[in-house]
Amino acid sequence: MNKTVIIYASIHHKNTEKLLTEISKEIEIDIFNINKIKEVDFSKYETIGFASGIYMGKFHQSIYTFLENHEADIPKKTFVLCTSGIGKGRYAKKFSSYLQDKGFEVLGAFECKGFDTYGLFKFFGGLAKGHPNTKDIENAVAFVKNLEAKTPM
Repeated sequence: MNKTVIIYASIHHKNTEKLLTEISKEIEIDIFNINKIKEVDFSKYETIGFASGIYMGKFHQSIYTFLENHEADIPKKTFVLCTSGIGKGRYAKKFSSYLQDKGFEVLGAFECKGFDTYGLFKFFGGLAKGHPNTKDIENAVAFVKNLEAKTPM
């Protein structure tokens, strides 16, 4: 039985999905694309991760809607992963604060660069082309493994 689930939104370039695909090859976890999720029995999970690309400076709206609709049903131990054109860590921190304000225990947050062609960036070839790269993926896997070592997943 998996004790960890990750709910994610990865829309334009699938940057976040790339990270999660590689993480799931290394660690036994369940991952669900928020746009394809139907019914999930959250009672079998102890930890839930939320992962998203960054859209207009925040996690995808579908993640917020999911939280509104399922807050009472999901585990209160959580962690955060995200990809953004900038990849500086501020978006993961912002979403972590949002979760803490809702009463969740945030175990950690990870953010890396992801290819971004939003708005004017597309005219200049985009930001963070080639990301997430091998190093980003290795760091994401190490992040989740570190969480697993601290809190058995």
